Amino acid sequence: MISPAISIVMVFFNAEQYIKESIKSVLNQSFQDYELLLINDGSTDNSIKFIDEFKDERINIIHNCHDFIKSLNIGLEKARGKYIARMDADDIMHPDR
Repeated sequence: MISPAISIVMVFFNAEQYIKESIKSVLNQSFQDYELLLINDGSTDNSIKFIDEFKDERINIIHNCHDFIKSLNIGLEKARGKYIARMDADDIMHPDR
């Protein structure tokens, strides 16, 4: 498997209110050579349900118990891109980021 240029690492916890728009902003990027690592930090809301609506091979969901730093480190360890972009679940990415 060829590594992407960029790994976008997003840790989320109970982000159902924002996660769909955040993911849409990533998928609508003008630059398309990336992977999106979504690390579930033990969410108990419907965040996963909303994420499952996206069918994109660049999305990789990783589950972890509620420990933000450990979840972030897991995302960084799993990242395959030459560069890493960090994003929070309530962030919106500019289309030309």
